[in-house]
Amino acid sequence: MIHPYIVNSINAVVLVAAGFIAYLGNPARPPAALIAPLFGLLLLACTYHLRKHNRFVFHTVTALTLLVGLWVSMRIAPDRFAWNMQNILLLLMGLSCFVSVGFYVGTFVQERRMRNNTIYKDDL
Repeated sequence: MIHPYIVNSINAVVLVAAGFIAYLGNPARPPAALIAPLFGLLLLACTYHLRKHNRFVFHTVTALTLLVGLWVSMRIAPDRFAWNMQNILLLLMGLSCFVSVGFYVGTFVQERRMRNNTIYKDDL
């Protein structure tokens, strides 16, 4: 099983890279396009605490990732959808966030089923 801090790091890098590409690809350069890279940097800053198994940070990262995934997905207008660079990047960021949330929830459920909290004791 992949550790949550590795999934968080990959998701944060995808948000930062795809967000900056989307920002630089738009000639108007709207400041709202920088929200996804900022959340990516915020999630990247939480990686250390996820590695130390901080439960509060784990739940906060899960909620933030879900909210960012929903926000990015809602930016896609279904009536004007076209396979252009902006929509592909938005789909990539949304898919990355939803897959990350799936890994977080799966890890939480698996650890709850073990009941002895030994699932990640090997990396402490």
